[in-house]
Amino acid sequence: MRAFADKKDKGRKPALFLDRDGVLIRDREGFYLKKLEEVRVYPTAVEGLKKISGLGYRLIVLTNQSAIARGYISLSESVGINKFIAAYFRKRGVKISGIYFCPHLPDSGCSCRKPSTGLVKEALKDFRTDLKRSFMAGDKQSDMKLAAAAGLNSVFVLTGQARKQMKKYNIKADFRIKDLRGLKRALKNL
Repeated sequence: MRAFADKKDKGRKPALFLDRDGVLIRDREGFYLKKLEEVRVYPTAVEGLKKISGLGYRLIVLTNQSAIARGYISLSESVGINKFIAAYFRKRGVKISGIYFCPHLPDSGCSCRKPSTGLVKEALKDFRTDLKRSFMAGDKQSDMKLAAAAGLNSVFVLTGQARKQMKKYNIKADFRIKDLRGLKRALKNL
């Protein structure tokens, strides 16, 4: 589902697809974001995304939000939180062109929950994208599997759930960075 997409953002560009929880904002295991007041943006996310603003990447957020299907938050509340996050970044000089989310449970079998490629496909309907030069940045195995399935370069970000994920899975990624401040180096290496 689309929380929003800036239809004025035209032209073919590479995209930086970003996970939300654990990459842009704080994520705690077993915690479901339910209110605006609970949003904690990583300062390193703002700083890192500002550093790449001149490189020509369109920023698109892809996020699994099963709290909706679990009944912890309504669809409209979730959309409001996503729009709030985009506005927060915009006020700090970082333009997020779109946010797409899966509201389903992990075992629902839907095509939009990461690592499935449904969210990428939905974003591609809204934006002309150079996939060969595009990236997926995330802190979970599902983000890296999505990158592989969609033909994207992968950036494993060592924030959020990354360390627990590394212990549990053999994470394969094109690049590993401590936080989003390392993005510029990864993107320039493509």
